[in-house]
Amino acid sequence: MFLFVSIHAFSIERKKILVLHSYHQGLKWTENVNDGIQEVMDSLGNRFELDYEYLDTKRNPSQEYLDKLIELYDLKLQGEKYDAIIVSDNNALSFVKNHGDKYFSNTPIVFCGINHYRDELIEGMTNITGVAEEVDWDGAIDLILKTRPTTKQLVVINDNKTTTAKLNKLIMLELEIKYASQLKFSYIEDETVHDLVENIKTIEGDTAILLLTFNKDKEGKFVSYQNNLDLFVPESRVPVFITWAFLVSDGVVGGKVVSGNLHGKMAANMVNQIFSGVPADSIPIFRKPLDRYVVNYDEIRRFNIDKKVLPDSTLLVNAPQSFYSENKEWIQLIGGISFLSGLIILVLSRAILRRIRAERALIIEQHRLKISVKHERLIGLIGRLLNASEDFKNVLDDVLKLMTDELNVARISLYSLVGPTNTAVKIKSRISLKGKNIKDVNQFYFTEIDEIISRVKMNKSIVSRDLSNLTEKEQEYYKKRNIGAVVLLPVMVENEVVGLMGFSQNKAYNWSRDEISIFFSTVNMIANAWERNSLMNDRIEAEQKNVEALRMLEESSRLASIGVMAAGITHEINQPLNAIKITADSVLFWQKRNPGQLPEMFTRKIQTISEGTTRIDSIIKHMRTFWEKPHVSEHESINMVEGVNRSLSLIKRQVSDHSIELIDDLPKVGVQVYANYIQFEQIVVNLIVNSINSLDKVQKENKKIKLNVYQDSKHGVLEIHDNGTGIESSIREKIYDPLFTTRGNESGSGLGMAIVKTFIDRFQGEISDYNNEEGGASFILRFKLMENS
Repeated sequence: MFLFVSIHAFSIERKKILVLHSYHQGLKWTENVNDGIQEVMDSLGNRFELDYEYLDTKRNPSQEYLDKLIELYDLKLQGEKYDAIIVSDNNALSFVKNHGDKYFSNTPIVFCGINHYRDELIEGMTNITGVAEEVDWDGAIDLILKTRPTTKQLVVINDNKTTTAKLNKLIMLELEIKYASQLKFSYIEDETVHDLVENIKTIEGDTAILLLTFNKDKEGKFVSYQNNLDLFVPESRVPVFITWAFLVSDGVVGGKVVSGNLHGKMAANMVNQIFSGVPADSIPIFRKPLDRYVVNYDEIRRFNIDKKVLPDSTLLVNAPQSFYSENKEWIQLIGGISFLSGLIILVLSRAILRRIRAERALIIEQHRLKISVKHERLIGLIGRLLNASEDFKNVLDDVLKLMTDELNVARISLYSLVGPTNTAVKIKSRISLKGKNIKDVNQFYFTEIDEIISRVKMNKSIVSRDLSNLTEKEQEYYKKRNIGAVVLLPVMVENEVVGLMGFSQNKAYNWSRDEISIFFSTVNMIANAWERNSLMNDRIEAEQKNVEALRMLEESSRLASIGVMAAGITHEINQPLNAIKITADSVLFWQKRNPGQLPEMFTRKIQTISEGTTRIDSIIKHMRTFWEKPHVSEHESINMVEGVNRSLSLIKRQVSDHSIELIDDLPKVGVQVYANYIQFEQIVVNLIVNSINSLDKVQKENKKIKLNVYQDSKHGVLEIHDNGTGIESSIREKIYDPLFTTRGNESGSGLGMAIVKTFIDRFQGEISDYNNEEGGASFILRFKLMENS
């Protein structure tokens, strides 16, 4: 056991503790406190390093001394880092309160030996606890009255200069009132040492002496506790009683004494609690007296005091020798033999322990080799699975099943972090029977575990055995999903973190080094497969784009031919159309000159022919301009209302042929914006054609397309709504891509929405889309208003 404790002690990092005393080295109270601290620390093993500092304020109370001491500590303590501080007596506590931030910021503080403690002494201080030096004054007086019932007068020896003595005097005055019917109190306080000795010699009869703290005489000379015992006590003819253990000596009867040793032990035990993880502020301040009755056997015999009147558990010093004292030699001989036997046993035990350690090391190594072989086999299987498929996602489920079965993991999941939104999307996950209560999610928002995502995106891994190293928000996130331990690893492809792989347990779990190693190996293999797959997809996409580019070139050539043909056709139509127009207008002119010569019905019919030819001429001219190549000017402007009407003149018949109701909510006042009429019309026509195609796919009686034009503070706005199929979420990001179509190669070129986006960008406008309440698609187009429009 000794060997194991020693090995354990040396394996733990030693904590550094400062013991700060108010008084000087050698003072009995101070040394007793040190003994108590050392006794506890020794019992805990070689885990602590103690430094001692002595303020020596009892002998040097001046401010000049304190200032010099602070200068010394500026050099001595500011470079030191302590894990805890034990403060002994009031002046040291006051020093730490006033200067602690400079030397001991955020360091736990434990105080002891604080006279007349009150909470105001530590007001404003944090991370502090300790032991108040409480004296059982009633117990001290009662012992005097029990041992000497005839006592009528109590002489209190106590100086009137030190802080402790002044506080003692206040308590004596309270006791004087309490025991007024039994004792008469008198005080020896402001005298020289010589006068005090002479006064003690004169005390006799039914009087007892209570020796408190006489550390400064009338002339300001320091008087040690040992001087109290050496000078005053031998001269007394009456019993001398005390309240502090360091005054126990020959010539002193005793008392209910406060023990510096017990204060030191209590403070050291509190420090050990703090090092065990208990916050200092949560350890209650010990306010009860740490004392016991101690009586000198020789003195009670001297004053004929019956020991039967002593309180129970009184420690009787100088009593007749014990069994050990009478049989010391035999006990030492037996002890020596026992020690020698123990030493032999210890040597044999060490040999046995070495053998046991060797056997354990062999077992551990054997176990490690088994695990290593098992993991190598698992890594090989995973590698073969990932290399056997062009797309790693096809075999990912088999990989995760293999890992959950072999590694006893409750859940393994792979998420993609690549996308336009701050969302992680699940690629694949696997939950074992062990993790059946874990709640799986298909996606989650980065904001739910933002600190984790930030670390993962910096290519950092997260290992948590019980979630305690995560934020409260992240702990709550995992606890809601019945997860108690996680390992999160980034998946990096081409120097970019593209995914997150998570390994979860449903309760706290100590992840082994071997498990984490295989997690890393698996993630690296998946990253390689992901990169291979990404490169292959890029190549396929490039080939597809090349094919589509050739088709687009062919389509553009065909459209150009259509434009040339349309220009020729309109030219050929114009000649007979002009002839018809001139003939009809001539007849109407003749009828106007010769009223009543033609029947009214003929006149109306000829008027209809004239108007019809005018309409045909307007449409032909509009078609010619529609096919012309526009000349875009940076400051060119159009009237949006007029542009919509011109577009509708081209498409209105087609809308009607598809049994669609066209609702145009256009203002009477024009809206002037930066654009080009021809390109603006192409935008409107393409969007309406898309709505027609969408409405052809639904079975509704009230198919409709609605157009809205209005202006806000900065833009002219065109809204186009339909109640067709709407926009699928899976293709929303692609609808403005060139060559992308949902109608197939025969009926769609994939250029319409790309052209719309290109023209809007050229006009520095904006376009947005959404699915409306009727299930159809809505497009909102914003064009910059002309200044002063």
